[in-house]
Amino acid sequence: MAIKAGQILHLMNQFVVDRIQTAGGQLNIPQEKVNELGNFQSVATVRDNPELTFSVDCLDVSTELEALLTGGTAGDLDVDGTEYDLSTNIPLDIVSPFKSAVGNFTAVAGVAVPYLYMESASYRYGLRDNAGEQISLKGDSLYYCPGTPFVCKFTATGGQTVYTYNDGQATPASLTALKYVQSGLDIYALCVTVNGRRLFAGSDYTSTASDVTFTTPLEASDAVSVVIAVNPSGAPSSVTTYGSGVHAGTTVKPAAIKGKDIDVYLIVPGATPARVRWTDVQSVNVDWRIQLEEDFEFGNPNAVARDAADVPTVSGSIEIKPYDVDALLKKLREITGLTSTTEVIGPATAVPVGLEIVLKNPASGGSSAVAAGEVLKTLYVEDARFTIPGYEGRVQQKMTQTMNFESDTGQLKIYKGAKP
Repeated sequence: MAIKAGQILHLMNQFVVDRIQTAGGQLNIPQEKVNELGNFQSVATVRDNPELTFSVDCLDVSTELEALLTGGTAGDLDVDGTEYDLSTNIPLDIVSPFKSAVGNFTAVAGVAVPYLYMESASYRYGLRDNAGEQISLKGDSLYYCPGTPFVCKFTATGGQTVYTYNDGQATPASLTALKYVQSGLDIYALCVTVNGRRLFAGSDYTSTASDVTFTTPLEASDAVSVVIAVNPSGAPSSVTTYGSGVHAGTTVKPAAIKGKDIDVYLIVPGATPARVRWTDVQSVNVDWRIQLEEDFEFGNPNAVARDAADVPTVSGSIEIKPYDVDALLKKLREITGLTSTTEVIGPATAVPVGLEIVLKNPASGGSSAVAAGEVLKTLYVEDARFTIPGYEGRVQQKMTQTMNFESDTGQLKIYKGAKP
């Protein structure tokens, strides 16, 4: 016997993430040996603030992940044309219930990984590969729970100081939290945030098995998130039952898509036509990355906040297999902004161009809720500046070219459906 993949779920802010292939966090606790003169043994090992990296790799080509990362609801609830800017991402609470292996879908334990900030997002599209995306997040806490990890989300009323844990249903069922001991303090609310700011247990709030009490009254419309481990004794089915139906089926979104359902366009200033569909594309990669900086304080084992230390970096590459020499030269003119067919192309002629990657619903195996061929998602880089590629010929192989690019301003916009 072993814990199988089918038993492990991942929920972001209590929304189930679909089509995950791998997901998990790796915890690192910096340690230092303390020695002293006159002693042949180490005195002790001193531990510093934990560091955690959490990654999610999935085949979901909806905008659900982007919506959750930027503070919205699940992407499929938003209208076509909704824009997501990854630079506006907010902290996430991720819980991972472990279901029973006997087939009743009841969560018997799990892991809570609260207060995660996104560090990078990578989009990988290959000719024969399933379209995939991977996000990487940073945090400092990971809790193994003998009960079900759960994120309580609520909007505060003016002057509210006490919140009782509940499942958030139309008729709320009360929840009982399990205890965690930190620095000698009994903590039941593992992480509490208000409007994205992490509060400090003991001074900002106190918690019991049934509720959390805020030191300062909340203001009306404050968005509050409380992560707890639910006591399995008497827990309602709304927080313990996770059948296969919690995942969106293929009537809602495709299982996966391949390169045949992806189009790449360049928007070339001054060209006619300005929007050109690129042929001969073999793969496309787009990477969004930011440098996070953690803020700590005396007396607090957790980071107070994580902020971007700089602007995002957006880069990537397009691999092509030119049909012939003319096709190669045409593409080189488009990424350099040249219109003359007699002008020499060199590294000094690079100009920013628009890059649009369009993912469509496949004709077979797609979503019945979306017409075949309809756009599911669009990635857009307004100012991709390409580097003139080198070349290499190989015996008994067709020539391929990899064209690398980087955004001048570091902006990646993602749209549900087609770009407006």
